[in-house]
Amino acid sequence: MALMASCGDNEKENLSKEFDELMAQNDSIAQVHSEFQSTHERMKQNHQDLMQQLDTMQVSDSTYYDQMAQNEVIIKKHEGLLAGHKEYMEGHRELKDNFGNLSSSEMKAQISKMKEVHQTMMDEHSSMRSEHEEMMNKHDEIRKNLIDSNSQEM
Repeated sequence: MALMASCGDNEKENLSKEFDELMAQNDSIAQVHSEFQSTHERMKQNHQDLMQQLDTMQVSDSTYYDQMAQNEVIIKKHEGLLAGHKEYMEGHRELKDNFGNLSSSEMKAQISKMKEVHQTMMDEHSSMRSEHEEMMNKHDEIRKNLIDSNSQEM
C-alpha cells in the first residue's frame, strides 16, 4: 500500500515539475506577447497615420483604400488574438495556485490543455508576424506610390 502511495506521489511530483516547466514557457510566451502588443500598437498607429495621409491628399485611386481596409481587418483580428492570449496566460497563472491539490488525472488534463494552448498561441504569433510584415510592405508600397504620384504631378 505504501508503494502505491509512493508511486502516486512520485507521479504527482513529476507532473508538478512538468507544470513548472510549462509555467516557465508561459512566462516566455508572455514576453513574446508583450513584444507583439507593442508591435501591434505601432502598426495600428502607422495604419491610422497613413489613412490620414490618404484622406488629406484626397487620393482618387480606390485600390489604396481597399488595401487599407484589408489591413484594418487584420488589425482587428490581431486585437482579438492578443486579448485572447492575455486571458489564456492569466488563466494559466491562476491554475498554479491550486495545481498541487489536483489528482494526477486532473493534473495530466490541465498539462495537456496548456500544451495545446501554448502551441496555438505560438502558431498565432507566427501568423501575426507574417501578417505584420505583409502590412508593413503594403504601407511602404502605398507611401512610395503616393510620393511617386505627387512628384509626377508637380
